[in-house]
Amino acid sequence: MVLRKIFTALFALLLTAGILLVSDLDNRQHSKDTGIRKDGHYRIGITYFGPDASFDMVVDGLLHGLADLGYVKDKNLSLVMAHANGEISNLPLIHLNMDNSDVDLIIPTSTPGIASAVTTVKKHPMVFTMTYTPLAVGVGKSFTDHLPNLTGLASFPPVEKTFDFICESFPGAKRIGTLYNSSEANSRKVVEVARAYAESLGIELVETTVVNTSEVYQAMESLAQRNVDAVWITGDNTALQAFHAVVKVCNARELPLVVNDVEYTEQGALAAVGIGWYQTGYRTADYVARVLEGANPADIPIINYVEEAVAINRELAAQRSIVFPEKYTAQETFKPKKQYRFAMVHYVDSPNSEDVEDGIRDGLSALNWVEDVDFTLQSFNAQGDISTMNSICDAVMGKPWDLVFVSSTPTTQLLAKKVTHAPVVFTAVGDPVAAGLGNSFEDHLPNITGISTLSDFDGLLLLLQETMPGVKTIGTVFTPGEINSVAYNTRFQAAARARGMKLISMPANSVTEVSDAALSLAAQRIDAFTQISDNLTATCSSTIIKTAYDNHIPYFGFISSQINQGAVACFSRDYYRCGVEAVDLAVEILQGKDPAEIPYRMMGKSKVSVNEEAERYFEVKIPEHYLKENP
Repeated sequence: MVLRKIFTALFALLLTAGILLVSDLDNRQHSKDTGIRKDGHYRIGITYFGPDASFDMVVDGLLHGLADLGYVKDKNLSLVMAHANGEISNLPLIHLNMDNSDVDLIIPTSTPGIASAVTTVKKHPMVFTMTYTPLAVGVGKSFTDHLPNLTGLASFPPVEKTFDFICESFPGAKRIGTLYNSSEANSRKVVEVARAYAESLGIELVETTVVNTSEVYQAMESLAQRNVDAVWITGDNTALQAFHAVVKVCNARELPLVVNDVEYTEQGALAAVGIGWYQTGYRTADYVARVLEGANPADIPIINYVEEAVAINRELAAQRSIVFPEKYTAQETFKPKKQYRFAMVHYVDSPNSEDVEDGIRDGLSALNWVEDVDFTLQSFNAQGDISTMNSICDAVMGKPWDLVFVSSTPTTQLLAKKVTHAPVVFTAVGDPVAAGLGNSFEDHLPNITGISTLSDFDGLLLLLQETMPGVKTIGTVFTPGEINSVAYNTRFQAAARARGMKLISMPANSVTEVSDAALSLAAQRIDAFTQISDNLTATCSSTIIKTAYDNHIPYFGFISSQINQGAVACFSRDYYRCGVEAVDLAVEILQGKDPAEIPYRMMGKSKVSVNEEAERYFEVKIPEHYLKENP
């Protein structure tokens, strides 16, 4: 009888263990297999200390960065988010629940959040962000020697620059007050650095600590009574969760309040010298994508990434008659004086035009501008029809825009002649001089400036020679009706001759002619397709690529999105960055600079994208050094 009871108990125990083992199989499988999910859809868990403006900017940057890498929210990406409501004690349970959920990766944010995740999360890979001092909470011994299931970004604030700003803006300041939670390792480290630097400047750092948000108001009242000349608040989570209390005390006593999070100038801080959290989030996306695609977090070094920013609460400064040194106002994040009205005009739908508009929108977001609050952006697209483009020009001329963005050469040529009542910033124009937009990059039409995306023809030819030694004959389709296409073809011919190659160029002025031209090139037994970028061929590149595959001729291009269509490699300008840089030019104009005084700019270094499946199909191999230069 006793043996039977023991046997029954053991059987029940084994049965329960088996059920648990099977039920947890999916979670364990995801923890082992960080590659592409079978359903092609990813779930990312994000944990945070509590709602605040800086976190919102990190998430905005993260989502934009992931979208640029092909991970689009509500399309092939879902977010599972949980916060601790500003209480450190809530973090362990949040991370335990997240670790037991069906997510592919967890992103803990804030130093207290990361401290909790390090000890709690065991089943999933992690990429942390939005932290000052991750090493202080146990992520590893160094940025290269860290825990195997995580990697991420640190963003230590510019403490010395902040104190220089305070001392130069308020020369009589001798006692600077600060408030922080002594339980937060990030705050302790930043205050330690600030304390030492303040001493070197001959000023005193007056410190007050709190344990939770309910103590902030009384602690600030006590701090203000200690004869401080200014208040500095670093990115302490507890202080920021109760920031309204900090602002209330400082305003009541007209104490200058300087912070390290630029978003908080909109919530009452006088100024900020700190971190651009949107840029941090955007940079984090690359780490997240690498882990989702199968990279081992243990092999990815942690980095310290800070995009420094200066922000000033102009309204509050004016009320208090405060004038800041020009060296800092020149670095200030530009804030709109009104709601700006922007137009965005495209000639045709293409990957280039989509990337450009995404870059412009993200460039405006990176300024902390909110659409429909700080600006409106109305987009027009002629769908490749010149008569429609003329109608669009008439519509644009009839409205009082603050600035008009345009993409592509034909669009810019037409609007440059007709739109004179508003400044124009062009993007994705290959050769603006050949297009008649000026005599040089410096001597150009008076109401226009922009970004040139002239392709690096020699760069692609060098890559081709290193990939296919002995290559002699290459082919491209060009569009005689597009000035930029003709200019590209001429430059490409010269670059090919200089490298001892023959470039066969076939003309096409319609989609049907593109197909015929591609077939003609294949019939002439070219060694490779090397397709230049213009509006027509960009919209029907899949036709040329199909011809390349049908005839087993490797295809190389200048548009990165063609990698997804089957190109072996693309040596491309970054059209997204082109849009972002167009916003930089726009800001210069909106701040009062004459477009005629702003030279046209050339996009910087090209990037190389490689399709491993296409390499195998065409039996070629891109040299390793290109992959290392373009991780």
